[in-house]
Amino acid sequence: MGAGLVGNAGAKLRRVTHRTTETGEIYDIEGQQEQVHFLSAENSTPFKDYYNKWAQRFTDETGHGVRLEFVGVGSSQSSRISQLLQAGNPPELTTTAPEKGGGLALQGVLADLSAEADWMQNEYGYEFNNDFLFQLQGNQYVVPIWVNMTMDWYRVSTWDEHAGMTPSEITWDDFMTALEQTDQKEDRRAHVIPAGESLMSTEFYIDYMFQNAGQIFRRNDQGNIEVALDQGENRQKTQEVLEYLEEANQYSVDGRGYAYDEQIESYWSEQVSETKYFGARPLQQAVANNETVAEDTGLMHPPHNEEKTHQAFSEGWVMFEPSQNKEAAREFVRFMSRPEPLFELLHIAPLHNLPPFPEAVQDEQFLDNEFINTWVRPNDNIRIEDVVEMVNTAKTLVGETDPNNALASPVFSEGVFGNMIFNYLYGDMGIDEAIDTAGQQTRNIIQNFQQG
Repeated sequence: MGAGLVGNAGAKLRRVTHRTTETGEIYDIEGQQEQVHFLSAENSTPFKDYYNKWAQRFTDETGHGVRLEFVGVGSSQSSRISQLLQAGNPPELTTTAPEKGGGLALQGVLADLSAEADWMQNEYGYEFNNDFLFQLQGNQYVVPIWVNMTMDWYRVSTWDEHAGMTPSEITWDDFMTALEQTDQKEDRRAHVIPAGESLMSTEFYIDYMFQNAGQIFRRNDQGNIEVALDQGENRQKTQEVLEYLEEANQYSVDGRGYAYDEQIESYWSEQVSETKYFGARPLQQAVANNETVAEDTGLMHPPHNEEKTHQAFSEGWVMFEPSQNKEAAREFVRFMSRPEPLFELLHIAPLHNLPPFPEAVQDEQFLDNEFINTWVRPNDNIRIEDVVEMVNTAKTLVGETDPNNALASPVFSEGVFGNMIFNYLYGDMGIDEAIDTAGQQTRNIIQNFQQG
């Protein structure tokens, strides 16, 4: 355990106690009023520094102490939240995606943040893309702070020379033609199709299904969630997606088992000339590892067929109803959601984490960043107006139905859709068996979640 007096320039010195636990790290910032406990799954040094800086400023301004607890993304966060809920001492706040927040809302453990969502829209003068929210019975349970979305990145020189275009948007048909034309050029494969029990592979199916105007889930006449991907017209849509991916796989590196890291590395290490990723990491990693690739990178809207759309996630504040200091936590949400701290947060991973308001992508306060000024603005093939449109046209799995579908979260996390791609492209299943298996697994996961 360590303790010391820490302060920002011009601020009071505050006593900050740090300790390492079995689940992560905790920083306690001393205040004169009740403490706000914030649990963060973002545990890298830039995020820890950011939250320590702004939590101390919050304490200076309001007098409330803050406990910052850093765990890991995914199961580490979920396990720690469950542990604290069972102990009757949950944190006031965490941040998570609506898919996971929706699951917590269904359990009845979240507090309504409608007032904070309205405040944030009034503060910025913009409206959220509704897909980035989670509403249940008129209450808003997630207040978005950033958005990640699928983006397609490509080598401009290769596409220009061999496909005859440097697109900002493209249809499925033209994309497939370009893959054929750019495959095996400059000793690179055209593309990478991830196949396996990974979120990266799962996102591929969702992305293409949305673009094919298919439904993965729907609500029946009684308002209950049903699995749609293997039924009727949507089964045909799923089949078309798998057949399209099978054709594109002719021009792909072997993507069996590919997760996020492999997907990114395939691009900056020059194994492929085009990749789809959930955000701007391919460009960021190219800047870090291979500037030649970064200088030759373009961005296009993910290829579309029946509908010009693509998959997105938002990350947002959620507050726990059983927590002790909800009013102080509401102050913390508003404090941290003001433009100065919010844009600083987005600049930890610029262009990867985007503002939750489409129009805010064009705000100079967001764009005035070293990475964007050096690697985006001078590049005629990465256009900010295209990014704005992408935020506008993005859809989320939880927002596929009205009301939102909280049952999407456990299905997404299990990697069922990525397995479906693997089973068809590399396994011993035909297309019908792969679809049937995914549909049944999805129903089983939902049933187990509901039973509890």
